[in-house]
Amino acid sequence: MGKMNTHHMGFLTRLMRDRAGNTLAIVAAALIPLVAVVGAGVDFSRTYLVKARLQQACDAGALAGRRSMSGTVLTQADKDEALRYFNFNFPTRLMESAAMSTTDATAPNHVASSLQDGQLHLEATTSVPTTLLRIVGINDMRVSVECLGEEYYVNTDLMLVLDTTGSMNCYLKDTNCAQETEKPTSGTDKSKMLEMRNALKTLYTNLRPAQLALESKNLRMRIGFVPFSITTNVGKLIRAVNSDYVLTSYRYRNGSGNLKTATSWSTSWMDSTWSGCIEERSTSTALTSTSTTIPSDAYDLNVSKIPDSDATRWAPYDFSTSGEQSMGSVTGSSYYKAACPKPAVRLKAWASQAEFDGQVDTLTQGDGGTYHDIGMIWGLRLIANDGIFGADNPDKFNNVKVRRTIVLMTDGNYQAFRDAYTAYGVAKYAGRTASAGTSDTNLEAIHRRRLQLICSMAKSDPYNIDVWVIGVLSGATPDAEVKACATNTSQYINVSNATDLANAFKRISDKVGNLRLGE
Repeated sequence: MGKMNTHHMGFLTRLMRDRAGNTLAIVAAALIPLVAVVGAGVDFSRTYLVKARLQQACDAGALAGRRSMSGTVLTQADKDEALRYFNFNFPTRLMESAAMSTTDATAPNHVASSLQDGQLHLEATTSVPTTLLRIVGINDMRVSVECLGEEYYVNTDLMLVLDTTGSMNCYLKDTNCAQETEKPTSGTDKSKMLEMRNALKTLYTNLRPAQLALESKNLRMRIGFVPFSITTNVGKLIRAVNSDYVLTSYRYRNGSGNLKTATSWSTSWMDSTWSGCIEERSTSTALTSTSTTIPSDAYDLNVSKIPDSDATRWAPYDFSTSGEQSMGSVTGSSYYKAACPKPAVRLKAWASQAEFDGQVDTLTQGDGGTYHDIGMIWGLRLIANDGIFGADNPDKFNNVKVRRTIVLMTDGNYQAFRDAYTAYGVAKYAGRTASAGTSDTNLEAIHRRRLQLICSMAKSDPYNIDVWVIGVLSGATPDAEVKACATNTSQYINVSNATDLANAFKRISDKVGNLRLGE
């Protein structure tokens, strides 16, 4: 082999040692991935913005289309409404995106609506042209979204359990006030009864649009009333379901605690003369101030129990036309003045503001002590999906869920007296919820516990009722059991003036009347 020319070897050596050419090649080679990285950032940002706008348009279109639907039928008009809102929020070729077909759901770029489980389903897909990513062979990026317009409209049942005791006749600012008749308006001072009437009317004013919206969808909003004090006026409602559910003969106890000769009533007396207030059906003295469960023979607290014996039926409150209950030797005592509230009203769809206001205006004179448990028992019984009124309170109406709410409004804490004639007779004689010899303090503690148990029942299966409590307590500390009756702490509202009371009912109407659509 001959020797290599020394001139050539020197050139190659110099070339090998010269790194300028290598740097240029490396930089040239690195530009390709660098452009791809930068291009990806730019193009992905544009694509993200297009996807966000596309999702927004999809949501708007689905909600508009679902709102347009009647029931679960999807018409072409509903589809057109969905498309109109979609196009408003995502104009054609926004950010240079590909135009979408509105007639061919199989086209690569399209927007289409369909029915899915009774709801309006909307999907949209398009492509976004790339810029720098074209260098690496990516010419466009696909974007697809879908959404479901789900109707949150639900049937609404609202039961108002209202304290109509004697202290409701007083001014809201009053403390330790017991008043025979409603105090007249004096300047800015109005009776609690009047303030309650005004707040209830405003409640319905706020709910009326929601009621009409529901009715336009063949759904309903119903509102009922349970005024309470030491008993409730529900007898006529019971008899309207089944006249056999109210006893026609009953033995009361007199002032000595002895059973009197049975009092009997004719059908005409019950239909025409009887006020409608009741003595509760059989209960149990086994339920104490520490009980955690309801005894099986406490039929008054068993909302689902259908009457099938004398023990499970109700009796007329022993209320004479003279205004005094007729309990033998104790008649005439101030404690024995009958306290029969205004009649309860079953859940109904009110025809107008005037009709509702007319019912509210019947709530004038309050009377008697405060037994929250009897109010809640009947509030639950009248709204429950079982028991004697259950057939009219289904879980679904026109195949749509029913949402149930109870509002308990009270202006005072418990007042349980052994000498008071209540839905359970006179405690110191009848001994129905506690032994005849018990103290006022123990009797009150037992009724507090009864409230706690009935409230827990209302909030649990199978009722699952949303409970609100409004306490008009004029600075007093609320009973723990009354406060805890609410579904949560935010749904107990303590008020001390008319503005607070109105705002409390406004909060409730906002929650109850919430019929918005969601996706």
